[in-house]
Amino acid sequence: MTVQLASILGLWGSYLPSFMRGLVITMEITGLGLAVAVVLGAILAGFKLSKFKALRVIATVYVDIIRSIPVLVLLFLAYYGLGQLGLTLSGIASATAALGAFYAALLCEIFRGGVQGVERGQREAADALGLGRVSGFVRVILPQAVLRILPPSTNQLSNIIKDSSLVVTIGVADLMARSYEASATTFEPMDMFVLAGLIYMALYLVIARAIGRWELNVQRRRG
Repeated sequence: MTVQLASILGLWGSYLPSFMRGLVITMEITGLGLAVAVVLGAILAGFKLSKFKALRVIATVYVDIIRSIPVLVLLFLAYYGLGQLGLTLSGIASATAALGAFYAALLCEIFRGGVQGVERGQREAADALGLGRVSGFVRVILPQAVLRILPPSTNQLSNIIKDSSLVVTIGVADLMARSYEASATTFEPMDMFVLAGLIYMALYLVIARAIGRWELNVQRRRG
């Protein structure tokens, strides 16, 4: 048993540098996809909260359609579909577009729910203080909404990290692609995929812990 464990650890050690290079790509895709999702999701949430019916309809149609399409299909549409229309995207750009588009639909609902979850009395208090619509939202509503938004947003971050592994299907050399290559070379798929799984888990735990501490600091500052 000890000899077998030492053999596995030695195998992991020899492929760890390659896996770390793949992890850099995974982190890049995750970060870019999350950035697009947050910005687009906030815009869509603003549309849904708008007093203009046309904007609410646009956001609702987008969210309903995109949420019904698997991320893998969106990835293929971005990488292969847009190419047929004359717009060729790299693998990383396609992954960013697909993940950003899909998770924007999910974050839109989280953002909208967070804002609407703030008590109406808080809006009335902002009005009573003479704050304008924008100022009242930024200084009164948004800080309270953030506390409601953070926990479910962290769960979506976990899903983005996991869904980033789908880029292996379009030839991006991410962490999952490195594990496939190592499996084909060593004929030890179990060992290689376990290593990949541990790295994915470590990545998520580090990010989740950082977000958790930030959330705790925000709560402490608010008293």
